[in-house]
Amino acid sequence: MQKQFESNILKNKLFTKHDKLLLAISGGVDSVVLTHLLTRGNYSFSLAHCNFKLRGKDSDMDEKFCKGLADKLNVKLYSTTFNVKEYCRQNKVSIQMAARELRYNWFYKILKENDFDYIVTAHHAGDVTETMLINLLRGTGINGLKGIPEKNDNVVRPLLSVSKEEILEYALKNKIKFRQDKSNLEDKYERNFLRLKIIPLLKKINPDIHKTFHKNTLRFAEEALIVNEYLSEKAKSIVKKRNSEIVLDKSLLSREKHLGSLLHHILNPYGFNETQKGNIRENVISESIPGKKYVSAMYELVVDRKELIITEINSNSFAEIKIQSYNELLEQKDFKVSKETKLLSPRKNELLIEKDKLVFPLTIRIKKTGDKFKPFGMKGFKLLSDFLKDEKVTATEKKNCRLLINGNGEIIWVIGYRSDERYRIEPGKKEFLKISVVE
Repeated sequence: MQKQFESNILKNKLFTKHDKLLLAISGGVDSVVLTHLLTRGNYSFSLAHCNFKLRGKDSDMDEKFCKGLADKLNVKLYSTTFNVKEYCRQNKVSIQMAARELRYNWFYKILKENDFDYIVTAHHAGDVTETMLINLLRGTGINGLKGIPEKNDNVVRPLLSVSKEEILEYALKNKIKFRQDKSNLEDKYERNFLRLKIIPLLKKINPDIHKTFHKNTLRFAEEALIVNEYLSEKAKSIVKKRNSEIVLDKSLLSREKHLGSLLHHILNPYGFNETQKGNIRENVISESIPGKKYVSAMYELVVDRKELIITEINSNSFAEIKIQSYNELLEQKDFKVSKETKLLSPRKNELLIEKDKLVFPLTIRIKKTGDKFKPFGMKGFKLLSDFLKDEKVTATEKKNCRLLINGNGEIIWVIGYRSDERYRIEPGKKEFLKISVVE
């Protein structure tokens, strides 16, 4: 196995004996065997162990075992403790996801602070099979069938072509001691259920299932590159960036023969699930009524008249601003204030107003339900919502619409759209203010 291990590292250019490696070690058979393989191969490495405090005394015994192994092999051990349950509560993720995020964030911190070249993990062929099955069940498409890469940026997994049986056999033959995680024997977790219940049944059909799946991942990875290149090229004409928004052209999307695959490719980075992607596809095909919203963990997609608009959640939050005096108005970074003497029709991003009509404090805020004003050039009041609808303002733009409110509570300006008729410049006025939006 040692020759197979080193041959694979050399063949796939995973790392060299000059590289500085950080090996993630749990104390289980996979990472302990990998520790011994690296030792016998004279590679330069240190160990990193996370105690998640999820298994009581067993977790502490794992940490103690790893410290003893590091001392025996005369290698440095980095160790830390995490409050996983608190992280789950704060970030609303599963225990498995929390543990993964915590440990990799910590690994990368060590890597950066101590000039390591690679993080090395003990994922093996069985992990590849389990990951592929999980991704098939979740409907992740061809990208999910690529499995686990042997090398991904700074993370290297040199045991992916080795089965669990081979690892256990090596440990037994070389009398290598390791810790047994009893939670791996419980089938309440998705991955454990597949490992303990489903894969043994599949092995009856194909005893070499892990090798077969590993070969498949290599082929799927190549095919995924071809598919992704095609879809990325298609997406160029459909997806545009507009300020903080990602905008998809519905008309161009509706003409696409492979709409489902294209939408999956475009939307996947934003965390929308398969049901949402299917519903969005139906929205595009059926030209449904605008305004439908879909929300992922970090993004919101709004179906508008001609576009699908993606924005980051909380990126559009706007705190109400109070402007206490004329001098504070001059200091506002979003506006440029100048004195004018020649009266011209204002552009949408300009407000013309007499200085003595400003009642401080002024307020800048987002629109509220029931807001109404007298649009410049009209005699009567109009609900702001109706005005924006008539102006064909997109759903996202409506949400971000800001107002300049006078100290008497009246809307002076729907910023970037229209000023209020009540603040029209009086005939014969020789000097007034021009407030412009800074682009």
